[in-house]
Amino acid sequence: MKNLSRETVSQAAYFVLISLIWLVIGWVLRSQFVTRQTSLEDQVKQIIQDDFPGEIPSEADLSFAAVQGMLSIVDDPFAVVVPPPSSLKFAADMAGETGIVGLVPNINEAGQMYIETVIPGSTADLEGVRVGDILLSIDGIPVNAATTVTGSALLFRGPVGEPAQLVVERNGEILNFAPVRVERVALEWEILDNGVGYIAQYTFTTNVPKLFDEALAAIMATNPPAIIWDVRFNGGGSMTVAQDVLSNFIEDGPLFEVTLKDGETRLFSAEGDAAAPDVPLYVLVNEFTYSAAETVASTIQETGRGTTIGATTYGKGTIQNSVPLPDDYLFEYTIGYWHTPNGVSYQGVGFTPAINAPDDPETAVDETIEAALAQISSRD
Repeated sequence: MKNLSRETVSQAAYFVLISLIWLVIGWVLRSQFVTRQTSLEDQVKQIIQDDFPGEIPSEADLSFAAVQGMLSIVDDPFAVVVPPPSSLKFAADMAGETGIVGLVPNINEAGQMYIETVIPGSTADLEGVRVGDILLSIDGIPVNAATTVTGSALLFRGPVGEPAQLVVERNGEILNFAPVRVERVALEWEILDNGVGYIAQYTFTTNVPKLFDEALAAIMATNPPAIIWDVRFNGGGSMTVAQDVLSNFIEDGPLFEVTLKDGETRLFSAEGDAAAPDVPLYVLVNEFTYSAAETVASTIQETGRGTTIGATTYGKGTIQNSVPLPDDYLFEYTIGYWHTPNGVSYQGVGFTPAINAPDDPETAVDETIEAALAQISSRD
């Protein structure tokens, strides 16, 4: 073999040097490109999947945890991503088609999901579920740190007649309950002994306007001296439904206003087809009057259309929106705040009725209804 000339060696070295330079430049550029194009979440997720020696959560679980972390620093206590199967019950629940067991969950300071409220006389109450019980599973679905209040509340719901299989912990003991889901009554009505019409409304789901119209028509056919509209224990719902129902009693004008992002406002006005614009009206409220129910009560009082009686309401002045996400997830978040026609917000403070007359659950009579009847009698 011939000896390589000095010129040939120099050319080869030069080629190698140029190749290395381009290799380094390409590596740096690729690194910067990948870093810029890949989110922090994806980079950490990839590192965990590549290097973590323990059991690696699924891709879906990692993404869900990342979203929960994101929402934890957003100043919105109602922002939540609900996973399936809870999310699949949302549409039916908003239509008033799901059965209930009479439980309200919450999260304690230790981060545990517990029973905050047991509705007296409900199937859960009769089964023996108690306030303070720690939820471990619902229908075999574990309740853990990833479970949201909204999600667990939806898990309680389901087909009427089907039991909800609950596992709870109470004072270190594991207990099992199976309260049967019963129909969620949207409203009830009757004519009281003195001819007064009485409507008890428990929700503002989308099936309510038709039911309310039917009840009100039947009551108005009797020419009642007054109507008692009871929205105690009302969990709220659609603001459009609130507008629809309020329009039965208010002929025209503003009902309430919603403030959205960047100060944008939307005014909800009476629809102009009031079925009972003049009959004396008494609205009953208590600490379990929530959201849209607070809206209608405060509007009735502020416009002078009727008299409110009972106890100060819950104090929810925000409005939420729900958006379906891929893989059957559901995102619920705050989009605005509602105000009375005069711009008053009851967020965090609650609405105080004109007449303070709370009901004492320990007595046989309903003191709030009695107070309303006394007001009606005084008009005669």
